[in-house]
Amino acid sequence: MTNSIFVYFSLLLIASFNFESAYAQNSKTEDIQLAISKLIDSGKTNDYELAIQYKDLAFDYYQNNEYNDALSNYLKAIAILKNQDQPKMLSECLHNVGNLRFFLGEYLSAIDYYSQALEIRKVLNDEKGMASGYNNIANVYSRLGNYSQAIDYYNQSIEIKEQLNDQKGITSSLKNIATIYYFQSNYINALETNLKALKISEAIQDSLGVAFVYNNMALIYEKQEKYTEALEFYHKSLSIKEAMNDLRGIAVTLHNIGKIYEVRSAFDSALLVLERSLDISRKIEDKEGISSTLNSLGMIYQSIGDYKNAEENFLASLKIDEELNDKRGILRSKNNLGQFYFNQGNLQLARSMSEAAIILGKELGTKEDLKDSYFTLSKIDEKEGKFQSALQNYQTFTAYRDSLDLLNLENKTAQLQAEYEYDKQLAIIKAEQKAIDLENEKELQAQKFQRNILLVYTMFILFVAFILYKNYQKQRREKERSEKRSLELEKANQIKAKIFSIIGHDLRSPINSLHQLLELYQNDLMDEDEFREVLPQLYKNVGGIMLVLDNLLKWSLVEMKMMQTNPKKISLTKSINTLKDFFSTLTEQKGIVIKAEIGNDSEVLADNDQVQVILRNLIGNAIKYSVEGGEILIKTTSTQEEVIISVRDCGTGMKPELVKKLFQNTLVESKTGTTGEKGTGLGLSLCKYYTEVNGGSIWVESEDGVGSTFYFSLPKAQVTEAILEK
Repeated sequence: MTNSIFVYFSLLLIASFNFESAYAQNSKTEDIQLAISKLIDSGKTNDYELAIQYKDLAFDYYQNNEYNDALSNYLKAIAILKNQDQPKMLSECLHNVGNLRFFLGEYLSAIDYYSQALEIRKVLNDEKGMASGYNNIANVYSRLGNYSQAIDYYNQSIEIKEQLNDQKGITSSLKNIATIYYFQSNYINALETNLKALKISEAIQDSLGVAFVYNNMALIYEKQEKYTEALEFYHKSLSIKEAMNDLRGIAVTLHNIGKIYEVRSAFDSALLVLERSLDISRKIEDKEGISSTLNSLGMIYQSIGDYKNAEENFLASLKIDEELNDKRGILRSKNNLGQFYFNQGNLQLARSMSEAAIILGKELGTKEDLKDSYFTLSKIDEKEGKFQSALQNYQTFTAYRDSLDLLNLENKTAQLQAEYEYDKQLAIIKAEQKAIDLENEKELQAQKFQRNILLVYTMFILFVAFILYKNYQKQRREKERSEKRSLELEKANQIKAKIFSIIGHDLRSPINSLHQLLELYQNDLMDEDEFREVLPQLYKNVGGIMLVLDNLLKWSLVEMKMMQTNPKKISLTKSINTLKDFFSTLTEQKGIVIKAEIGNDSEVLADNDQVQVILRNLIGNAIKYSVEGGEILIKTTSTQEEVIISVRDCGTGMKPELVKKLFQNTLVESKTGTTGEKGTGLGLSLCKYYTEVNGGSIWVESEDGVGSTFYFSLPKAQVTEAILEK
């Protein structure tokens, strides 16, 4: 249902545009044109009053969706105002020309006019105008697919709106930011931002905000495949928009309803609703809405076997998207055309469309579209007998699919957590209010008793105070227990989520790849030479699985407090030489040389198995992040009380902000190695734990793009034994 989110985002952008007309009249077009003619006939061709008339006429054309005529008259007003000392009106006209350029698909020109207006408003210290300018520039960047810059401008707009207490404007920008997160499949941030906007909309009783809530609920139900509930909320949203005569909003909601009918195979109903949406979009000259609806019609015609109409609608949609330079629309159209041509057996066109969609999907960061593109490309390769390429593309498809599955799981978890926090806060508020009401009631009773018997009143107050104090202590203890349980639950959920992530992604993907490869070999779809060609990669994947399982087992023992440490006198020379042999196959594959400079005085008192885990993880990371042909140096230095071991690589290195996050008692997301090696983030946590339980410490020095050196210290065997004897 990607298309539903797409058209929903279009509505939010249109709704957030601020068309300014501080001096607009309610005159009809003919009356304004007559006034302009009289001014021109009287020779007032460069008069401020004539500029006002051109501006009012432009706004009148805009209200009738006649954008080209509106643009022409705004430009005439601007030409006059540049010779007048009227900077505020000039900035309004420049801003509105930016809006019209956007509606006509001239995005770079729109940014230029918005920027001109913004510079004037900065000089005037027009904070409301500045907020509007930042918001609309963000809209254009969002349409161009430059999401990071769009979010930056939205936040600048929100900052000013907060100073102005423009609650409605804040919700508008928040909704657009949330929708960008939807496009990026970042559902956690999308949910948090939506909740902020929802609270404000409810507080100010904003009808459009309520309609947004209905749309949002419908989208959530769509993701859960609860289409009956989704239709119910879409119809509620449609009723509000029809009452407000919001034509764009009506067209968008009708389109989303049509997409649900399509999913439910109610193709006749879907065609009727989508045709109605298309008529409205054409009436208001909404090119993006026209393109989106044509694409959806193509999907339905394809489903019912009308391939001629399907192709015509897909191509018409793509043509409009390319005219508008609408990257999201182009991506959607090429993805659908790739699947269409594959089903028609035109593998050449299918490949061309799918590869173009992948390039655009990577630029926009849309995981859902990339998943579909790689799946289509894997089927094309399979049809053409390119089985190795088919396997690689299918692995990429499964990686994106698993990533989206994990995101959906995290999204549901975040939603449940938000509901839990809301219920908890509500319960606290009710309890506090109940206590306040009870206190007031007791005070009134005490005043009545005071007029009768002072002693009874005093005893009563003391008794009530005692009961309240006990209740307060009980509530406080309950609250502390509840908070403690919440923290324990949160930690358990983090551990569970990490285990699921490792099992579902870091283990499932390589095992799935192994299964696919063996299946190809077993079915004689891959000969002996091809199998031997991929054997080194297979060996590396299986070795990675073994390391992940070993780290996962040891990390689980640590978390369950079942790990025991048995320190003994061990030689680091023997341990390091053993691991050099262990990693010999991986180092040969990447052409890496491991050098060791081990001092004579390098015996330590520590748990041998745990030291092996520390060295294995640090050396394994050095290999993972080293470039081919690189060098790794393992070195020991001794002090009076300890031995310091260092593992240095000349690889990718780390940025300072990542270095600060290491060894902070939190799991850090592992980066991909220089040749695509995966990791879990458990290794360094184990290294820190094992180093500390053996009486040592661990730290790192790193420079981005140059390499990293990890250090850890362990107590000297001779010194430790001497201390124990003493």
